[in-house]
Amino acid sequence: MRFLRLSCGLMAAVLLGLMGTEVAAAGAAGPEFMDRDPLSITLDRLASGRPLQVAIVNPGPAVDAQVRIAGAVADALTVSGAGTIHLAAGGATMITVTAGPHRHAGGGQLVLIAETGLARRQIIVTESWWFIRYWVPLAIALLLVSGGLLWWWRRRRHTETDGAGIGDEPKQAVFTHSDEPAKTDRLNRSEYARELALLASSATPPMVIGVFGEWGTGKTSLLMQVREVLEQDYPDCAHVWFDPWPHQYEGNPVLPLLHVIVAELKLARREEIRRTLRTISEVLGSLVLTSSVGLNLDDVRKSIKAYDETNFRIRSERTRLDEHLSSLIRQALVATGKRRLVVFIDDLDRCAADQITALLEALKLHFNRDNCVFFLGVAKEPLIAAVRGKYGEQPAVNYLDKIVQFPFEMPRLSQDEFRAYLESLLRDEIRPARELLAIGLPHNPRTVKRFVNVLILQDRVARARRLASYDVAILAAVLLIRDGDGEFYKRLGKDSTLLKRIAEDIETAEEGQVPDWDPLALAIVGFLRTERGVPDDVRPYIDLVKASPAPQQPEGPEPESTSETFSDLGRHGQGELRSVLHVLAGRVDRQVSQLVGDESTLLAPVVRVDEMPPRPIAMEELLELWNEGLILLGSPGTGKTVLAARLTRRLIQQAGPDDPIPVFLRFRALKFADANFELWVTHALTDEYRIPITNAFALVSRGHLVYVLDGLDEVDPPDRSKIVQELLNWQALTGAKILVTDRVRPARDPLADHPAFRRAEVLGVLEEDSTELLRKVLAARGVRLERLRMPAGTLRSPEFLAVLTSMTAWIEDLPARQVDFIPWYADWAQQKAAAGVGPPIKQILHDLARHLVYERKETFSSEDPEVRNIFRRGEVRGLEVPNAIRAMSEAGLIREVAPDVHHFVHPLLLEYLAGPHNGS
Repeated sequence: MRFLRLSCGLMAAVLLGLMGTEVAAAGAAGPEFMDRDPLSITLDRLASGRPLQVAIVNPGPAVDAQVRIAGAVADALTVSGAGTIHLAAGGATMITVTAGPHRHAGGGQLVLIAETGLARRQIIVTESWWFIRYWVPLAIALLLVSGGLLWWWRRRRHTETDGAGIGDEPKQAVFTHSDEPAKTDRLNRSEYARELALLASSATPPMVIGVFGEWGTGKTSLLMQVREVLEQDYPDCAHVWFDPWPHQYEGNPVLPLLHVIVAELKLARREEIRRTLRTISEVLGSLVLTSSVGLNLDDVRKSIKAYDETNFRIRSERTRLDEHLSSLIRQALVATGKRRLVVFIDDLDRCAADQITALLEALKLHFNRDNCVFFLGVAKEPLIAAVRGKYGEQPAVNYLDKIVQFPFEMPRLSQDEFRAYLESLLRDEIRPARELLAIGLPHNPRTVKRFVNVLILQDRVARARRLASYDVAILAAVLLIRDGDGEFYKRLGKDSTLLKRIAEDIETAEEGQVPDWDPLALAIVGFLRTERGVPDDVRPYIDLVKASPAPQQPEGPEPESTSETFSDLGRHGQGELRSVLHVLAGRVDRQVSQLVGDESTLLAPVVRVDEMPPRPIAMEELLELWNEGLILLGSPGTGKTVLAARLTRRLIQQAGPDDPIPVFLRFRALKFADANFELWVTHALTDEYRIPITNAFALVSRGHLVYVLDGLDEVDPPDRSKIVQELLNWQALTGAKILVTDRVRPARDPLADHPAFRRAEVLGVLEEDSTELLRKVLAARGVRLERLRMPAGTLRSPEFLAVLTSMTAWIEDLPARQVDFIPWYADWAQQKAAAGVGPPIKQILHDLARHLVYERKETFSSEDPEVRNIFRRGEVRGLEVPNAIRAMSEAGLIREVAPDVHHFVHPLLLEYLAGPHNGS
């Protein structure tokens, strides 16, 4: 079979080659693997030396390409011929994959690299066949047997044990509320049940009543209550319950529906009913067979008579089916002494889309009768999606209107009804959390029931663990956040003091100001503040909730995503991508221009390239040094971020129509939870530059970008090695140009020492140049530079120089005598900051500087819990914190280097502020 597929692919490639210039003119895509299925090879085959043949086709113009093996199996396999191939226009070729130096199992990719783009094919090296064939099934069997024995033992122990569950309380079930539909009315819907039953009994058939509602709103319970009313008040109506979900793979839904009708009405033993049912089965089979055999176009041309006979036979079978269906339903009603059949159809939205439309059409075609009423309990969105999937973009609502004569939307619970229902579910132990649950839970009965069950379980565990200062309301708050706001819950897991932060923000907000937090978190914290108090730290509750059952998702089919999957991305024409690149270049240029400012006022940076002596360097020379990879190293304030932004802007200005475009991204913007560098950058482009994800993925995968990545030093140390390795893999795989900024690292750093990356250490600017610039600024205000005693090297920092030359208020306050500039400037700036914050700012700056020195950090985040504690000790809380940080920045002490990340504008300032003479 594989030989046949390869042969067919090569024949197709030959045909493409015959098309020649037509393919090239059409702008076809680059070379790709003919077969995209994962390629599997066993260790036995590697050991035997048998090569593996892989076909490559090239529908576009002639091109040279390389084939590489990436991933864990890079040393287990090798590509013959050094992996370099030449592909003719519209041609095809075969490559040979053989055993590498180290044979082992694992996964990886075959990567095809050409100027026109990249192609990938997954490759897997598996253990020997005998191991897969015998040991893996045996292991699975042993696991199943041991699991069954463990379950039996626990079941038996549970049955035999009659001790108390927790402490001395009597044994009782943990989950007190069943998730099954309820026949009794607990939601004040009995009036609806009575009226719908009256409608089913008295309306003129044919009639389909649609009971529409989202998952968990009580559709099934309402239908059960309607059925109970029919049973009690309308004895002349026969009623049956049909669940199509277990029958969705039986092809035609008519026959299983009829079998359910016969079984529920207890008519299966009546011979006339069974005979009619057999006849209907035969007719349905004949109808399906006749319509599926059909005639093709050639048959119609040869024999119009044969075509007419086939269509006549189909029409005849349909007529017979309709007659027998009428007979069966009539016989069933006569046998039961009823005048009308009411059929309840539930959970249709759980079926596959084609089965949904098949049953809807069966109701219209075969059960549109004067003695049948149907109830259809279903969520509307899956129905609309199924109709659109089959019939395209025609109005799906109009289609449903033809099927459903009476649409009924499930009523929304009022606030009083919701509270009454919630109150009925609460046990005494969790009742103190009822007001919080009323705030945070959606008005969905099933969601409420499942949440209460989880809360009961976790409350029992918390009491058994004897959590200190335990409050079930706090536990409920953490569970509500987990289920209602997953992103905020992730933040709370990393910083368990966030609820206290929100409380402080609420307390310090001005009148009419709403703190910038998620509404759910604001509502929960607002309630806790006024009623119970907000704990400083919820870590014990977070640890408890980690073991909680995951939130239940709606049953039924997953909603179809409105966005494309990654397997569908990157299929854009070159013209479209050129337009996207043009838009992206403009947005990148605007961002880096904000960082650079007026470039004519900037001094040439002093840079040490590799091991050469440091010297001022021009942008053009630095661009020439940047061949594949470039790493800019430097301490905070030396100007490496501004230099990276200048290089980005210069590349944009010099880019030709077919050149790749540089993108400036901070490492903090990359989502390292994604699988690889390709997805990191794709999502970052979407978030930072508002590029549609399909276009972003196409730009990344086709090699249209140059990467300028700022702030590797801001990455958490545990993630650094993974990120660096992924960068090196991507650069080796694609040859992309990558620039990274990082603080000065010790020797043997894997990135800075990699041969593909030139190392450039940014040392600031020449002190003679910066001194002359400051001299001019001072002279314009009648001050001589000699009045300032500055340590050597102070003015090498371009950032500190920018502060001194742009914020000139300090010059007016200089004393007439000569001063030690760093201590004087630090004291002056603290006084300026205190004017907006108050005297505590001096102690805060001292503690903050000491914290950075002790932790050996150069930057701090205003989101860091320890930094927040420093501000709290200085009596600055909540929304006062960003105001204090703004005052420090305006006073010329700190600068923002990334969102919510700051550093002191000069290391000497940091050293002075951390000293004992600066504390109170």
